[in-house]
Amino acid sequence: MSDLRVAIAMWGAYAALATTLVLLAAVLAMRVRFLHRLTRERDAATFWIPLIARCAETGSTTLPPLPKKDADDFVLLWCRAMDPLQGEAQDRLRDMARHLGADKHARRMFESRSLRRRLVATAALGHLGAQDLAATLQTEIASSPPMPSLVAARALIRINPAAGVRTALSVAARREDWPVPSVTTMFKECPAELIAPALASAIRLAISRGDDHGVARLLRLHVTADAPAIRDAVRDVLAACSDTEVLAAALSALSHPGDIAHARRLLAHPEWFVRVAAARALGRLGDENDVARLTTALRDSSWWVRRRAAQALLLLPGMDASKLADIASLQTDRYAADMLRHTVAERCVT
Repeated sequence: MSDLRVAIAMWGAYAALATTLVLLAAVLAMRVRFLHRLTRERDAATFWIPLIARCAETGSTTLPPLPKKDADDFVLLWCRAMDPLQGEAQDRLRDMARHLGADKHARRMFESRSLRRRLVATAALGHLGAQDLAATLQTEIASSPPMPSLVAARALIRINPAAGVRTALSVAARREDWPVPSVTTMFKECPAELIAPALASAIRLAISRGDDHGVARLLRLHVTADAPAIRDAVRDVLAACSDTEVLAAALSALSHPGDIAHARRLLAHPEWFVRVAAARALGRLGDENDVARLTTALRDSSWWVRRRAAQALLLLPGMDASKLADIASLQTDRYAADMLRHTVAERCVT
């Protein structure tokens, strides 16, 4: 019996040693492949980046064939070069990609099982204006995980700006996994005159559906559109909606002094973050008639409201250090006076 136990222990030790050796070999193999890939990517970048730069500038560079081993790396480098460019420089790089057959390779990458290759291919085909992929991209926008769907949305906007913007706005209203800053960055690439009517229409549609959360998300995209073009839609929201998230977002989108009555009314709202948004709107659009309102808001129970009220007072027309000092000296609430003095001191330092 003892010999059997010893044998079992020995075989267990051998199995553990063999497993360790196999794992070590796998780690070493992965490390070698990783280093090989880094070397290949570095070599491809060293060779192709100067050619891409020359083609973007002049379009007259004599091009060597695109080796199969460099094709994936070239498509990625080409996409990175396309992103900040506009106009003729982008057209020259599109000609370069077609001349090298990179457009055909991007289509093969688009069918890959690798997520990384599909994302790069989607971006590339968007830059190349692959109209036949529009329907596929719309499906991906609606149903894919966040990263692939956002890349697909940007590609569709590049292929068909009008349809892409409408689709992206519709999806952005209901997909909470689309970060608003990412959507904002995407729309800033589009002409503002294209975004504004589509955004106003999407806001009104969300109102009609009673989708308060969607309305709030869409309102946060106001920075991508011409303010006068969405003014009526913002006023419709303030007239029709009572949801606090929506009201705060609409106040942030207020841009015309003629709509200041909404901010004045909502400075007394029960929710503190709505009062914060109202105070900020008064700072942007208010006048001397709002001094008393904002002075009263300095005594608000919320620190953030007091803070925004003090900042808004500093921004009102005709307000100077002596007037602010007079307001601070008249405060019977110590916290109100301290907030105003602190905010004035901050402005003087900056």
